[in-house]
Amino acid sequence: MLFDLTNDNINDFINKSSGLVLVEFYTPTCKNCQSLLPILEDISDDYYGQLKVYKINCETEIQLADTYDVFSLPTTILFDNELPLKEISGLHSYKQIVSWLDL
Repeated sequence: MLFDLTNDNINDFINKSSGLVLVEFYTPTCKNCQSLLPILEDISDDYYGQLKVYKINCETEIQLADTYDVFSLPTTILFDNELPLKEISGLHSYKQIVSWLDL
């Protein structure tokens, strides 16, 4: 299970974190977001120690979605030392995401 980030705790998990952090922006009613969740959980398990993976609920964290210009769901952003490095939108397979991450 991925941990939910909020406006109150994002600094502790992204801005004060060194290394790579992957964040899925989602809503609970988005079917593609729900389908992506187990894929990201697998990536989190398989790349433990190399990559931290979290999620942000755009229904409750509207300000964070606006801050990172999230216009479609799901949107997944890779951060490196607190800076957005790259992003991908939509539902993708495990293999496609791992290839996109290029770890």
